[in-house]
Amino acid sequence: EQSTQQFISPKVNFEQGEKESHAIMKKGQPIMDDPATSEIAGSAKNNDARILQAFLEPIDQNSWEVQPLPERKYQKNDLKVVSYPQLSSCSRLTEQWPVDNFPEEDPFLPWIHDVFPTEDGKFIQFVAQNKRRCDTGKNEKDRKIIMERQPQLSLFQHVPVKRVKDGRYSLSSHEEADPDGVETRFICRFKPTGEETLSRFNLNYDYVAYRKSHKQLFTKEGRWDIKSLHTSQLLFQCPVPDHLQKQVSDGSSVINDFATLFVDIVPIRTPPRYGAPNSFLPPRYSEFNSNNETELFDAKYEWGENHALPTIENSGRWENIPICKPSWMTYGEEESIRPEKKEDLSHRLISCVWASAGYATRGERFGIYDGHRRLREWLHHAFLTGFDHVYVYDNSGANSNSTSLKIVTDDFPGKVTRIVWPSKVCNNNKNFADSPGERSSQYAAESSCRLRFGPHTDWIGQFDIDEYFSPMGEYDTVPQLLDTLEKEGKKIVSFGSWRAWPRKSLIETPIPISSRPICDSNEPCFRLKVPENHTILQTYNCDRQKGQQKEKKMPAEKQFYRPDYVKLHFVHYSTVTTLTLLNKQETIDFGQQWRRNIHADPLSRFGNELTEGTMLHTKAIATQDTSGWLSACKGKGRGMCRIGNPYEEGDEESGKTADEDGW
Repeated sequence: EQSTQQFISPKVNFEQGEKESHAIMKKGQPIMDDPATSEIAGSAKNNDARILQAFLEPIDQNSWEVQPLPERKYQKNDLKVVSYPQLSSCSRLTEQWPVDNFPEEDPFLPWIHDVFPTEDGKFIQFVAQNKRRCDTGKNEKDRKIIMERQPQLSLFQHVPVKRVKDGRYSLSSHEEADPDGVETRFICRFKPTGEETLSRFNLNYDYVAYRKSHKQLFTKEGRWDIKSLHTSQLLFQCPVPDHLQKQVSDGSSVINDFATLFVDIVPIRTPPRYGAPNSFLPPRYSEFNSNNETELFDAKYEWGENHALPTIENSGRWENIPICKPSWMTYGEEESIRPEKKEDLSHRLISCVWASAGYATRGERFGIYDGHRRLREWLHHAFLTGFDHVYVYDNSGANSNSTSLKIVTDDFPGKVTRIVWPSKVCNNNKNFADSPGERSSQYAAESSCRLRFGPHTDWIGQFDIDEYFSPMGEYDTVPQLLDTLEKEGKKIVSFGSWRAWPRKSLIETPIPISSRPICDSNEPCFRLKVPENHTILQTYNCDRQKGQQKEKKMPAEKQFYRPDYVKLHFVHYSTVTTLTLLNKQETIDFGQQWRRNIHADPLSRFGNELTEGTMLHTKAIATQDTSGWLSACKGKGRGMCRIGNPYEEGDEESGKTADEDGW
């Protein structure tokens, strides 16, 4: 307590550190420090201004082939140090965190996108992404990267550890591990007190893979891994020491927007396990460990009986991660969301959207720049249909430093919260490219929103700003539908959608452009514009299937779900739920029949489009996508026509394929 008080008292030190940080930040790049002279935690100067640092440890993958695993012998002078002085404000943490300056030399460090305390102050929540998924092509360059990034896979797999003499840790079996070390991966060191705790996962990734009948959690070659949705996001927590929890929960440890408490993250470094996902399950799931002894992971054989981990000072790590206020306090206009009683939730229905003023389509082919208009119209529609609040993760900064969505979100005070989220997607290729796209920024934003704001709402509606959901039948608002779902005991409802085309009669008259660089074709194209007297929803509503009830399989779906039940959501799907994580007896106690394979959650269902709600996907038509529209939309219709011309009543049944003008 005394050391904490000494650290918090001199506010001027933090202010001076802020000035120094800004002076260095103007260079716009992280700083490579000399390890021989770098400020190590505990030095006097580091108490003045704790700068986020990455300590990079050399990796010898050849040692992974040796059993038992050799102990690491690197010293602190062997570590390269990278400093990130631009991280200087708690309220701007998501904006300043160095997502796009990840230190690639040490892939044992988690690729963190967001970090924040839970509301009760008991845990520091981390949202990270799997960097190995960013480059998965067959080409020689990607193959080399995939091998180098193998340590990213280890971070998803728990290791058991026990404490030994001199405050160090040793790898162990599940049976010999300390109670808090049975399922961990990171040592968490809190500052300035120096206390250490062991991390815990939000979910056991191996067990989820077992429930999904995957033969492996990961493969060494890495080509298949991109199909495993639940291994895109790494979610883990650091338990906060008991005596610090009140300071963290009430935000008093943050002074003038500067953190006075910090946490270091020290990964426990072991090779990834490429065996069956049930080769090394912890005691909670031990009944599902493989019956084939040759498949089981033998910790004593692989690691030895006394594999001591190096001291923290001699280990690669993230250091000086600021512990900021809980989310309800960080976003000032949202202080009303904290309920007086913990069992009361302030919102019935919220939405989390990842949006930008402009963006490039997959493959970096076309630019779309109508984000302001689309967001504004979508927000009006969302509130008309019963959403209480919308959290907009503004990704405009990933594409431009000169624009944002603030001009729109400011028009909805008390209804919209904007989170500045400039991190880039690590791969914007098409889905079927050699190295398929990985929209890391979007995936992390979704988890951030669910974990930050999910505890304050009953339901989340997961949509993009080009996806409009409208209640149908007897329902006038979405909450009315949610009442029905709750009576049924359902936790998730899905609605499918096809991409709709804009109606020819509602767009501005096309002005042909004959330019191959613009049209990406020898055929003419045009810039499709929706007049201000029509809305996006009104214009982009020419369905590609007859009737409101879509009969063909939907290429995409979106969901309403309970955030207290869904533990991992991936754009279209609830990939991990409470039920996924239960063992056999827990499942029975939960009132459900045990099945190992849990491909379809029994507490989810598809919505009825005629009686409950329907979704319209108003995805923008880029200029290049209109190439050849005259030949595609008129006459014999060569190619795909992306301009809608609705059937008149009875025309489809009569076999009529064009109107009187040939469209």
